[in-house]
Amino acid sequence: MLARQRLRLGIVNVGFWVTASIVGLAWIRTGRHPSEEIDAALLVAAAVAIQAVFDVIGGFLLLPGGQPRLRVFLRKWARGVTVHGAMWMTLGYVAALSLRWSGGFCSGMAASIIVLALGRQFLHGAIHGFRFRRWIPETGEGVLVTQVDDPSFTGGHVGFGSDATILLPETWCHSLPIDELRVELSRRRWAAEKGLPLRTLLFVLLWNLTGCCIGNWAFDFGSFPTGKALIGQACWMTLWSFLGLLVLPGLSRFTVFAADQAAIANGLDPSQWIRRFPTWVGEDGSQSWWVETIFYPIPSADRRIESLEFLVRGPILGNLARSQLFYSLAGLTLLGRAVHCNVGRPALWVFPPTA
Repeated sequence: MLARQRLRLGIVNVGFWVTASIVGLAWIRTGRHPSEEIDAALLVAAAVAIQAVFDVIGGFLLLPGGQPRLRVFLRKWARGVTVHGAMWMTLGYVAALSLRWSGGFCSGMAASIIVLALGRQFLHGAIHGFRFRRWIPETGEGVLVTQVDDPSFTGGHVGFGSDATILLPETWCHSLPIDELRVELSRRRWAAEKGLPLRTLLFVLLWNLTGCCIGNWAFDFGSFPTGKALIGQACWMTLWSFLGLLVLPGLSRFTVFAADQAAIANGLDPSQWIRRFPTWVGEDGSQSWWVETIFYPIPSADRRIESLEFLVRGPILGNLARSQLFYSLAGLTLLGRAVHCNVGRPALWVFPPTA
């Protein structure tokens, strides 16, 4: 029930920003703007206030694992919003420079995504506290662990290439049976050896640059005053990122299936871990195939178990959908905070839950 309520909240939150972006693009095309700077400042303030309402519902009232104390939620949320807002304004400044120097946003977009990729660990630490340490499990492989109290935090990879470091929540190190921990380490080691973190970054970079180029061509943002152009870019990239929310989850699912099968190839049985995983992250896909394909890049446990018997038939490109949630910030959108898995939960804004 709670997972269904969170899904509805995410749909409403994302739908609000998509509708607002359509209205915003129509607004900037009218040409009636006595003060673009004041308009932009008011719109940013309104966006922050509106998203705060959704954040309180998602991060306080509908948090998996029980409702936190309001004081604790507000303290962590305020820190997250402050850091996230600083990132948003910095990337907006980079976009403004890109517009001034090149007449468009593509060069600034590329630079922003690369900086976000290289600074991902630092940004997570800034939002949730710098609580990283090296840990060597019984498997003998050193990993990076971080202390995060959000039950849906799953970590990911830090770095790119075959030497990318595996990042895990510290609670997994103490709570997971060693056989299940071996499964997850095997899955993530396989992803690093296949170069999936880098493959994901390149795909996301290409995806966002394609959208940025289409937006510049369709709306000619270089001909607008800076404030008006930045609003237009944020609105357009929100719509482009929304398209990604519809398309990329279906592509991401193949990587989950392939990682599960890679664990079997290493002589491990992933079924117990697959069954446990949904209880920890607070969601288990959907019984409806089309709902799961669109809204859940992590398939249900039943579907993952069934897929163990079949060869993966689809592109294995990495964690596209939820990586894009983080990198979409380069387009000045709030969709990375608005989706059902992230809304109101700062610990997930940099590393959204993945499998």
